[in-house]
Amino acid sequence: MAEEPRSIRLAPSQLSLFWWYLLGVLLIPLLGIGLIVIYRTYRSIRDVEYIITDRTIESKDSKVSEKIDLANIRSAKVRQRWIDKKLGLGDLILKTETRTVTLLGQEDPERLSEMIRQAVESERERIESLKKKPKPKVETKPGRTDRIDYLTGLWQQGLLSDEDFKKERKHFE
Repeated sequence: MAEEPRSIRLAPSQLSLFWWYLLGVLLIPLLGIGLIVIYRTYRSIRDVEYIITDRTIESKDSKVSEKIDLANIRSAKVRQRWIDKKLGLGDLILKTETRTVTLLGQEDPERLSEMIRQAVESERERIESLKKKPKPKVETKPGRTDRIDYLTGLWQQGLLSDEDFKKERKHFE
């Protein structure tokens, strides 16, 4: 029975959009434009979700979903502005050979980055051990009853005549 992969679900922190919310509050007196800014800011990260499993990282939003294998990640870097450092937030940038995925507005990004690095290393070791492990070659001949069942099936389908069936069956008795 296959073990179900463990997963962690993350979402961007609302604090990561601090400056946009502040701008929205300041623009409220200007014909309500601030309310639109606040709404669009909230809506931009409302549906964003990151799912980290033992083997993959999936980034989802309302329009796009992309998945990368942990073994393909080449680097995990943290991007923080000065305000992000004060708030304990940051963006985690994961690079593979072909693309870049950014996990926006994560709390304690340094710890998360280290956890992902460890998971990447574990996944690579797992893959290497699977490559080194020889696959057992098991050659089993079908048993007596299996061969009789096969022969009976051919006879029932009309592919063998009664005479041939009786003749071949004598070999298994």
